[in-house]
Amino acid sequence: MRQVLVRCIAVAGGLLAGLVAAEGLLRALGAAPTNGVTTVTEKEFWSVPGILSPRQRLIDRRDPRLPYRVTTNSLGYRGSEVAARKPPGELRILFTGDSFVYGDFVNDDQTLPAQLERRLNARCANVRVVNAGLGDATIVEEAQLIDRGLRLSPDLVVLLFGENDIADLNRPSTWERLATNRRAKSHFPLATLYPLLRRTAVWNFALAVRATWRARAQAGETTGASMLTAAGSADSLTRALRESYRRALLAVRDTLARRGIPLVLVAYPSHMAVTHEAMRDQIAWVIRTGAAANLFEVNLLAPLAASGLPTDTLYLLPYDGHPSPRGYEIAAAYVADQLLAAGPLAASCHIRALGRARGSEDGIDERRQRGSMREDEQRADDEHNQHDRQQPPLLPHAHKGP
Repeated sequence: MRQVLVRCIAVAGGLLAGLVAAEGLLRALGAAPTNGVTTVTEKEFWSVPGILSPRQRLIDRRDPRLPYRVTTNSLGYRGSEVAARKPPGELRILFTGDSFVYGDFVNDDQTLPAQLERRLNARCANVRVVNAGLGDATIVEEAQLIDRGLRLSPDLVVLLFGENDIADLNRPSTWERLATNRRAKSHFPLATLYPLLRRTAVWNFALAVRATWRARAQAGETTGASMLTAAGSADSLTRALRESYRRALLAVRDTLARRGIPLVLVAYPSHMAVTHEAMRDQIAWVIRTGAAANLFEVNLLAPLAASGLPTDTLYLLPYDGHPSPRGYEIAAAYVADQLLAAGPLAASCHIRALGRARGSEDGIDERRQRGSMREDEQRADDEHNQHDRQQPPLLPHAHKGP
């Protein structure tokens, strides 16, 4: 019995020593980050509307060539704080989609939702755009994110379509995978060890290996479909996946319509679609689908292609295919223009702008009135002083003797 115990201790000690050595080696080589953005635990899932663990602040170094700052607020969304109860007078937009919305490899203030908020606030008072983006999301996850975000009382929901959204419907659900992870890290022993493990290079390296393996396993199923749909040769599988997307889109539209919330569909092209006309069928299809569903749709292919900028300026090429801060800047400006010119914000922002202008005019009139009163008072004082100067001096009284 004693020998068995000694062997167990020796094995455990060897494993621990191996893990420590591996941790040191990974850190020395910079082969894996020691921190990363985490999704909610089971307890957090039922207490916040977002899907990211609240109050994270870190530099994501998944790709050491593209480090970026990430902050999550108390509601589980990326970005600055948002009040759970919408303040009076605030116009709130829930913006959801995949990693193009979340903003992989760009800082908090460079994401598409953050830049859109700044653009809108420059022309329409008191707008908040909530970043409800989630990496690897399809319309299945996006519908869940919208449903959870309704407790924030949004005035408008924006749904972003990426070219991989159709092919990704042919892989296991990200929502189910996140649910499995939540349950695992919410029960013993992982619940106890997870806060420590998530800050180790070994843990994050293992997660990266698993993600790479999963992506390669799915590549054969999704890459072919993605290329076919982008190039315009939709086979039976692609047609079935597109129909699944269309039905899910209509369900989201109807859910929001019952609450009187407009839905805007934004199509963000890949760098291949920007430079190759033959790769634009996917974007054209989703714009037609949105129009047939009576949605307000915004096609970002037009401004990105018209910019004349090379794709390695609009996207993070050659390291990654996600948009760059400059690409998001062009996209945010165009979305803001469309929403304010003829979209769902045109009327409300016009009224707000008028109110702000009238308030400004009232303030100007009040200042002018106060200035005029001061001028009148000054003029009266000047006239009174002038009158005093024009009067002859008084002679002293003569002293009369007795």
